[in-house]
Amino acid sequence: MRSRSAATFLLGTGLKNVYNMEGGIRAWKGMVAHGLPEAGMAYFSPAANGEEIVGLAWALEEGSKHFYQGVSEHFTDDPEAQKMFEWLVSAEKNHEKHLLETYEGLTGVQPDFVKLRAKFSDSLSGTVMEGGIPVKEGLEWIKGKDVSESLELAMAMEVNAYDLYVKMSRAIDDKPAQQIFEKLSEEEQSHLQKLARLLDTRV
Repeated sequence: MRSRSAATFLLGTGLKNVYNMEGGIRAWKGMVAHGLPEAGMAYFSPAANGEEIVGLAWALEEGSKHFYQGVSEHFTDDPEAQKMFEWLVSAEKNHEKHLLETYEGLTGVQPDFVKLRAKFSDSLSGTVMEGGIPVKEGLEWIKGKDVSESLELAMAMEVNAYDLYVKMSRAIDDKPAQQIFEKLSEEEQSHLQKLARLLDTRV
């Protein structure tokens, strides 16, 4: 999972000859490799305004919060892992709050979620998490998996989100939206670092 995340990130920097071995290190060692949930890439149009960007980013954070809550309830027999995923639930809640506060601070108003839901319908239901993976599929995938594999999935989500937010901060002209994405990318990076530290103790 980490190699796939790294490959995604390197491709995002413009490199062309990037390869990822199917199944990763487990396949290389002759172990059984489990397939990952089908991931898409959440996309914000460069023409999107700050309100639309905040609304869609908030929805991804909401989906990730639901996923991490489900994972924390799955690993009740592993206090250290459960604590990590509970921390991520709290982090996503704070991220949502920060998104709304940032938008309001930059524009003087709150996002109109009624209008946004009418425009984006299911995209604002909180059923898709960072990385474009449906929450339901992610939670179904972790059944029968160990903590390390779940941490790797979480890392892949955070890398995809970080990559997306960095790209959008560079591509979008709207200054308030640009600042929001820069802050988002910084916070996703901190999540990734904390996940990596725990994973390093498990492999």
